Amino acid sequence: MRALIASSDHPLAQRVQAALADQGLDCPAGHVVPLDSIADRSGLVHPDLIVFVLPDEPRAGLPALRETRNTLPQVRILAVGPTTDARLILETLKQGADEFLDRQNPEGDLFGALERYRSLHARRDTGPKGGRVVALLSPSGGSGSSTLAASISAVLAQEHGDCGLIDLRLGVGDLASMFDLRPVRTLADLCEHVTRLDQSLFEQFLVRHASGVWLLAAPSQASDVARVTCKGVRRALTLARVRFAHVVVDMGNLLTGEQIEALWQADWILLVLRLDYTSVRNTRRIIDALTDLGIGRDRLRLVANGLGQRRQLEVEQAEAAVGMKVAHRVPYDAASVHAAVNSGVPLVLHRRFRKISRSIKSLAHSVNGAAR
Repeated sequence: MRALIASSDHPLAQRVQAALADQGLDCPAGHVVPLDSIADRSGLVHPDLIVFVLPDEPRAGLPALRETRNTLPQVRILAVGPTTDARLILETLKQGADEFLDRQNPEGDLFGALERYRSLHARRDTGPKGGRVVALLSPSGGSGSSTLAASISAVLAQEHGDCGLIDLRLGVGDLASMFDLRPVRTLADLCEHVTRLDQSLFEQFLVRHASGVWLLAAPSQASDVARVTCKGVRRALTLARVRFAHVVVDMGNLLTGEQIEALWQADWILLVLRLDYTSVRNTRRIIDALTDLGIGRDRLRLVANGLGQRRQLEVEQAEAAVGMKVAHRVPYDAASVHAAVNSGVPLVLHRRFRKISRSIKSLAHSVNGAAR
């Protein structure tokens, strides 16, 4: 069981941390965060339990509590504050806390609250699991990551009823046209409402395709790209993981702060490369950059796209240069790809029985599970 503590009161946070440790809960020092950071951090850590310590002016902490509840509607939240104000207790519960514990005796109240939580947790088994994030990153332009992202999401939607798809190729996103969709709202609009974003509002920024794919589109205008924020991307991914069993993210070939947010949350990162010198060289650079960010190779998979063209590098040459094995090979079929793009239908739906479609379906099946 994983716990987070939200507190700006360091001595009280230490007492709560010690009490959690006594009860066998995992709460390292890095899981004690300030109140104004708890909503974002909870989206990254995905805790089972949050202990929310109200500040000296308790009502000043309620907006952060509400934001945290909107971000993770399933998590158990225990608020800690003064029990002398009945109205404050009621307001705290209305803002999203499941229980209110006495600030003067957090250890004793925590023991009972954790016993109740364990009993509830046992009755409902493990509860809903967070969805898996599959990010597609292209070391070079023209690698075909958008075509793969569209088709992988369509395959996962067929298998699970629906699938989230987020276009992070800001300013140049092609996914809407690949599904023949005309989104009214984009990621840029979502970011402007991030402080009041909950599950219901989040879904208003998505557009649904008949295949079961729900797209959060990238802004198409350069002037709108500046409205996209790291916090908005982080919140969108967190809410998408709650809503969908799988979330596919098309990231293009950039490593901006917004893309890095997605990489940190990704369970699988598919590096989509061409078998040419430039793409292989850039792939090695991307892997080194991801290593510097603390993203391990166990979450990376190399996907060689467009296999079978004349004068390509051999797969073995690319593997030697990159220092990793190619996990999947997608054959070259430009005619089918162009036909699908021009029709506004994902390739695996437009050319179901082509070899390239069968290969992409196999790739989708390979990420239909957790990497960590």
